[in-house]
Amino acid sequence: MWLTLDAQSPFSLSRQICGQIKTLILRGDLTAGDRLPSTRLLCKELGVARSTVLESYEQLLAEGYLESRGGSGTRVAHGIHPQAYAAPQTAAAADVSPQQQVRRHCDPPGLVNFQSGIPALEHFPAAEWGRLYRQVCDAVPASALRYCSPAGVDELREAIAGWLLRMRGLRAHPEQIMITTGATQGLRLVARLLGRPEALAIVEDPVHRGLVEVIARAGYAVEGVTADAHGMDTARLRDLPRRIADRCAFVYVTPSHQYPTGGILSAPRRLALVDFARDSDCMVVEDDYDGEFRFEGTPVSALHELAPDRVIYIGSFSKILAPALRLGFAVVPERLAQAWIEEKRYTDVHTDALSQRTLAAFITSGGLERHIWKMSKLYKRRRLFLLQCLQHHFGRRFTASGQAAGLHMIAEFNGIQFSDQVLAAMRRQGVLAAPVEQHSLRRDGAHAHQLIMGYAHLSEQAINRGVAALRAALEP
Repeated sequence: MWLTLDAQSPFSLSRQICGQIKTLILRGDLTAGDRLPSTRLLCKELGVARSTVLESYEQLLAEGYLESRGGSGTRVAHGIHPQAYAAPQTAAAADVSPQQQVRRHCDPPGLVNFQSGIPALEHFPAAEWGRLYRQVCDAVPASALRYCSPAGVDELREAIAGWLLRMRGLRAHPEQIMITTGATQGLRLVARLLGRPEALAIVEDPVHRGLVEVIARAGYAVEGVTADAHGMDTARLRDLPRRIADRCAFVYVTPSHQYPTGGILSAPRRLALVDFARDSDCMVVEDDYDGEFRFEGTPVSALHELAPDRVIYIGSFSKILAPALRLGFAVVPERLAQAWIEEKRYTDVHTDALSQRTLAAFITSGGLERHIWKMSKLYKRRRLFLLQCLQHHFGRRFTASGQAAGLHMIAEFNGIQFSDQVLAAMRRQGVLAAPVEQHSLRRDGAHAHQLIMGYAHLSEQAINRGVAALRAALEP
């Protein structure tokens, strides 16, 4: 929906509608002559009284943003030019065309979105977090409210070092642990730290397109290497032209649960990757974005243990707790620690120190590991329920992969290509899911039959409704 209303906002609903439409016009997303939805349609889709929408439209008509002519509906007025100061698009809307934004008012109610990477936020330990935060604020001395080290609060660095050893078998000195404002910042800091003229980064293909954008915006060329059920096909690294290998500053991988395919980087390939890094004098960036949640087999060791001098390990608490916390960390070789601190200092000085202290208390009290244990059981149930629903509705017409760990799996439907038309049909039925092909660098159709099915944030009722809608769209 291109308008989002907040019942808790101090502004009235009509003022929210008015303000958001005005922003779309000033930003240039709605242009002169564009027709707006009728008041009857918009009030139904927003779930508000028609008088509320009428009031908003009348205000915009009075201010000259809209014009209404008999028989042609309500349209954006002519003579209004986009303004540079207009509110920017949100990150979520950045990849959506204005036409798609306007069409979203036609989304059916109860739309089920199998988005990946979203934890069950209704289970965030808000009471415990709030209690610890208050304790931190009550106990912290005034001197601790000054600027802290860009590397992070010592208590948190020590707590993470102990937690990594217990959970992942990863040995790191607290001085190697650098606190970041989310894993995305960690990757950006890596890119800046390792940057050089004509620098190149090698990534898995398919790969999270947002993280490729982070690397590219740091001035890197990006080279993709095919990933399969066993992670990055490191044999292909040997076939790279010398001119590419020599320019490589780092290789970015998700070895514990490849994103998005879910493959696990095999031991031979891990060793081959480390050998390549040493031969090419480059680093490996290990993004362990959801390795804490594993449902089949034994926990996978971190790649970092094979070559602590060549691997920068990036972790985040977004998938474990909540993305809103913006808390992450990196484990860096000692020789890079001081340079990292300087780069962080001139990025955002340091990550919120009070939240760091709260997280340190949460870890040392055992709260984090209890939460992971609790959520692992929940996600295992939801994962199994999704598999059962897919089996019930599609039988042998689908296969699942990448479901051994993490918060999503891949559903493959042979004979179906998830084109724009098919995705639109799914949306009309009330279900959204991203094709793996959208994350492919080659875009050669090799993954066009695969969907990314995130399930952690969905109730069993929503999962069942979403799979039923998917069948209705694919088998009308």
